[in-house]
Amino acid sequence: MKEKTYKIGLLLLLMLIQTAIPAKQTQDITPLRIGDKVPEELWKMSFTAVNQEGGENISLENYRDKLIILDFWSTWCSPCIKAIPKFEQLQHDLKNNVQFIMVTSQSKDAIYQFFIKRNVKLPSLVNDTLLTKIFPHRYVPHEVWIKDGEIFAITGEKDVTLDNIKQVLNGRIKSFPEKKSNFDYDLTQPLLLNDNGGGVKDLLYHSLFTGYLEGIGGGGVFTDSSGWYKIRALNGNVLQLYQGAIRYINKPLSYANRCILDFDQQEEVLPPPEVPAYSPAVRDKYYCYELIVPVGLKERAPQLMLEDLNRFFGTIYNIQANVERRKVKCWVLRKKGLIENLVSKSDSSGIINSDSNQVIYRKQPFQNFYNTVASMYSKETAPIIDSTGITSDVDISFQAKEKDILKFKSFLNQYGLDLKQELCEIDMLVIKQKE
Repeated sequence: MKEKTYKIGLLLLLMLIQTAIPAKQTQDITPLRIGDKVPEELWKMSFTAVNQEGGENISLENYRDKLIILDFWSTWCSPCIKAIPKFEQLQHDLKNNVQFIMVTSQSKDAIYQFFIKRNVKLPSLVNDTLLTKIFPHRYVPHEVWIKDGEIFAITGEKDVTLDNIKQVLNGRIKSFPEKKSNFDYDLTQPLLLNDNGGGVKDLLYHSLFTGYLEGIGGGGVFTDSSGWYKIRALNGNVLQLYQGAIRYINKPLSYANRCILDFDQQEEVLPPPEVPAYSPAVRDKYYCYELIVPVGLKERAPQLMLEDLNRFFGTIYNIQANVERRKVKCWVLRKKGLIENLVSKSDSSGIINSDSNQVIYRKQPFQNFYNTVASMYSKETAPIIDSTGITSDVDISFQAKEKDILKFKSFLNQYGLDLKQELCEIDMLVIKQKE
């Protein structure tokens, strides 16, 4: 591989003279990467070590003809400690060809006591500041492989196996996937926000809640150009968010008359309907929600939203929503005599909306008509339930904005239909106290 020139030469020469390196100097070091030659100054440098045969110092020069594996570790790192016996066994089995050298920034005394207690035999550099600058990393264990005077690989401890080492030594393995460190990652900031830890391309599944957000509205469901399916609900209260989720599962259950509020202290959860959401007095009762999933999960997304809402509101309000069979008073749509005026005689299908709010259905499934009527009277105390059994296409003309359900009941009679109030057991969206 192509050899590179680095800025560390002068600093390393200074280190040969000085016992300790000023922090300011080490900040100028250019890290070594895979394929880089190890500078001669680094080979000859003497490092303070524990468990080094023949003294308290160690030099990489002593092992130039071997595969060197620098194991960056710490006593507080469980995977590091777990790896030590494995590395010791590998050192024993491959001692003529491989040298493990542990590296830590911790003090000589701390490492000495740690090794005595656990009977560790491998050598470890201590008080390290230089090698961590030359081979920067954020997490340990961190393994640097040096072979034939070059940086051969940078890996985690799981790649350090007997089989891998043998294949590296005999040339069958030419490289490993590199273990990289993202030094811009901020643990205190949300993942992927402003590319923290990664970018949008790394997103696989995402859901979030926020409180009230100033000056935005809308939302809905859509598939974006990247192939993500999104559900976004903005500045809705608990009831509105639950109704939004169930709308995509079973639309009639999102109507006000298909929802039962069965929990205590509703005034603490739901804002007064007459107070606008932007009022500071009620903002704490409004939330935003977003779900982003691969388009392949589009059909499951509404159920995932419902589960998210139950987790979140179950935690803060101790409530949950489910679909349950309940006995409630309903307006039941039934046949009343002959329906010959209703059965379609049209040659083509279509829906016509006139300027007078008259809607004309031609050759339309009866279910479409029922769905429209159920929506028209979704704010009535009693929901409308279809018990007609009609499955054929129909022709019908009606006032889509007729608010008086009794007038609409009379209108239906001419088509052989009727509405009657009855007690029925039907599916309802029930928001209740968690058990």
